[in-house]
Amino acid sequence: MAGDHLFVDRVSYNFRHPTRGEIIVFETKGIERMDIRQQGEFYIKRLVVLGDEKVRIGNDRHLVIDGKRLDEHTPHFENVYSFDPKQPPQESRYSGHVNQFVANEYGYTYPLAPLFPDESSVYQVPSNHYMVMGDNTMNSSDSRTWGDFTRTNVIGKYLFVYWPVSPRFGFNNVR
Repeated sequence: MAGDHLFVDRVSYNFRHPTRGEIIVFETKGIERMDIRQQGEFYIKRLVVLGDEKVRIGNDRHLVIDGKRLDEHTPHFENVYSFDPKQPPQESRYSGHVNQFVANEYGYTYPLAPLFPDESSVYQVPSNHYMVMGDNTMNSSDSRTWGDFTRTNVIGKYLFVYWPVSPRFGFNNVR
């Protein structure tokens, strides 16, 4: 959440690449489709798509990567896809991932996911690039808007929220 202070593991990715579902910290410098005012900041998001993969966002609010639908049984996505599909997507609640068609259906008229206008839109991630999405899908500036970025932008892996002392306090408490 905005205002959280955290420690970042800057060592692990020197020995291995990030894996899908991990929460990563990355620099926004050089992300082509990103507003220039957002570039040069550090963001924290869930890594969802790796290089050389194709992704689409179904109208059921689930990612489909290379033909495989992610769900609540996918490691690191247990919370993201724990929503009730009969309920509309909501801010500050796990609601899956929303494409622009679904956002419009629920009255969100701003460009939430211009790269994913509907469930038939497929995005190909280049080699050595990543896509990330926020868990708060209805209020997240993420790869649905500005696309992929090079893996050299990755700073490290989320490790520990040390402030404020709240339910989020602690080591890797984000599944």
